[in-house]
Amino acid sequence: MSRPTRYLLAAVFVAAALGSWLALRDDASTGRGAVATASTAVTRSPAAPRPGTPVTFAYLAGQHSNRCDLQAAEIMRYPATMRMQGSCCSAMDAATYRRQLQGLRPYAQIPEIPANPYDIPAPLAQRLLSYRDIRISANAQTVYDRAMGMTHEHGPCCCRCWRWEAFEGMSRYLIARRQWRAPQLARLIDAVDGCGGAAPASGQPS
Repeated sequence: MSRPTRYLLAAVFVAAALGSWLALRDDASTGRGAVATASTAVTRSPAAPRPGTPVTFAYLAGQHSNRCDLQAAEIMRYPATMRMQGSCCSAMDAATYRRQLQGLRPYAQIPEIPANPYDIPAPLAQRLLSYRDIRISANAQTVYDRAMGMTHEHGPCCCRCWRWEAFEGMSRYLIARRQWRAPQLARLIDAVDGCGGAAPASGQPS
């Protein structure tokens, strides 16, 4: 290889390296890199580690994709990779969290019931929200109303957010399709409560 050719190749390499450095500097100054990272966080949420462990509790207690102002319409636009994680109102309580998981274990074979109230995949939430369209009889409505009156929150959730509507849909499904009665449904609603904070054991007055 002649000397002029070597000089030309060296100049091309230096120019390419300089261009890459300038591009990275522009991304840092304009915030484009930060925007890309934030976008990834919004569209993909990793599943929590194995439910019930201290590691899982610590992870979920620090997540905030489940929030009070999150509405059903927004959930319905989420990609399948999104998950609603963490509590929406108060900080998670470890003892209550363990008790809730224990209360949900008997329903592990029912896909419409979340296995972890603080880590709910978007596809499941969307399915439960669609169940709001299930028509129920007057007697079934009485079962629903009685069950909600027996829960700690006196409703599907502590506030009228996406969880209220999703668990209203879940309740309609369980009453209409699986013939659930009020006491059983009330215990389940307490077990899927995602508001956070300490709660009395199911069946005790709030």
